[in-house]
Amino acid sequence: MYQRIDDNPQMTDNEASEYYPDSYILVCRDNMYSEMGTILFIGDNMGELLSLRLLLNEQYCGIVEGLDLQRSLGGVVVGG
Repeated sequence: MYQRIDDNPQMTDNEASEYYPDSYILVCRDNMYSEMGTILFIGDNMGELLSLRLLLNEQYCGIVEGLDLQRSLGGVVVGG
């Protein structure tokens, strides 16, 4: 389930993670170097938000995980 954020707040990824701790967050930016993004949708299913991201066809959109979701993943991330 997802919901549209009508007031479209501008915030960084960290701020969005703290503000919507239990959600996946669809964020769009003006360019790839911008730290601030516009929050468009939040939801509890990453697959639904990825589908929305493809429908929007915006170049600089991405999914950010809420703070509680990041904590629940645990483990170590290794880049390849």
